[in-house]
Amino acid sequence: MAKNENSILLLSVTDSWGGGEEVLLKIALHVEGITFFVATPPGASAKKFLAHKLNIFPLAYLKKFFRKNGHWAISDRLNTFVNILRSVMPLYSFMRKKNIPVIAANGNFAALFALPHVFLFKKKLIIIQHLLYKKNSFEGKLLKTLAKYSDRFICVSKSVAQNIQTFTGERLGRKCCVIYNGISRPEMNNKMIKSRVSEGEIRFGVVGSIIQEKGHDRIIEAFAELTKNFPQCRLYIFGTPREERSSKFLFRSLQEKVERLNLGDKIIFKGFVEQKTDLYDQFDILINYSAVPESFSMAVIEALAYNKIVLASNEGGPSEIIQHEINGFLVEPRNERTLVLMMAKVVTEFENGSLIEIRKNGRATVEKRFALEHFAEAYKNIFETYSLERK
Repeated sequence: MAKNENSILLLSVTDSWGGGEEVLLKIALHVEGITFFVATPPGASAKKFLAHKLNIFPLAYLKKFFRKNGHWAISDRLNTFVNILRSVMPLYSFMRKKNIPVIAANGNFAALFALPHVFLFKKKLIIIQHLLYKKNSFEGKLLKTLAKYSDRFICVSKSVAQNIQTFTGERLGRKCCVIYNGISRPEMNNKMIKSRVSEGEIRFGVVGSIIQEKGHDRIIEAFAELTKNFPQCRLYIFGTPREERSSKFLFRSLQEKVERLNLGDKIIFKGFVEQKTDLYDQFDILINYSAVPESFSMAVIEALAYNKIVLASNEGGPSEIIQHEINGFLVEPRNERTLVLMMAKVVTEFENGSLIEIRKNGRATVEKRFALEHFAEAYKNIFETYSLERK
């Protein structure tokens, strides 16, 4: 076998760390029998990959531009195109030197940087899809083109696969397969076994960046209504605003709303907590109630793994994880009144100790469906098919 015949390039085009980069890291660390190289722009992502002693090819041209106020500026589209052209030869030289036949791109924009290598150098292209696209979005329109020239779409949920097929049609949509994200289930400890993290209180937690899509505003309104009958409840909000102006403005407006509602002693902004144990040790019930459908939710499976009760929107990826009143609770999306009623139901059942079986089922769900070993094995099976094709 030629040197690095079982090799794959993991391609990322953002210098900040996010869920997609976390998936690439898990692939590189846990999929056995494959040599992985990571091409990424210099920045936080490159540093974190390097910290795990991965084979890195830092390239400044591998950089996508983000929407401003929900729109793509013409200059940003042009700059992205220029960066794609500039990246071709250095990336080709690196792949040729390392004898890399396959590119696994982290999303549509990374796939755009890979396309010249499909056309010119006959590389195989796998695209890892993490998002749900709106009907007339620029990203959605890219899908049909990408589907023609890629070998496989690996989707993080059935919801993502179905969403892609609405753009590509059934024939091209057959390139989709689903591999759920996986995690290592933590060992049970005394804090996880306890019925609640703080005597005399029931703590709700919200986990995620402070962005409009996460639905913080509606959750705060619902919580304010809940406290009229359940004053022992607290709401902990974990996460920070992103660099965009809209995210920072939202954060300030949420803080002001809490002050207006006179709930500063009950709603606490906790910021970013890096260690998962430190995060999930601080609350009893996770609320995952986004304003738009989510493709998946790492927070949901992490909360289940840490023996927490989960309350989630009945749509998108979370509805594939949670079975109502079996391993958690599902709520009608974008309905504040329904959310209040479900929160009240969960608090009442939490108080009388009737949720032990649901917590147990939640832990079992992670072990059976979202274990890191299942994730790694599924990716290995796909990647090995490309090695077999070359023999």
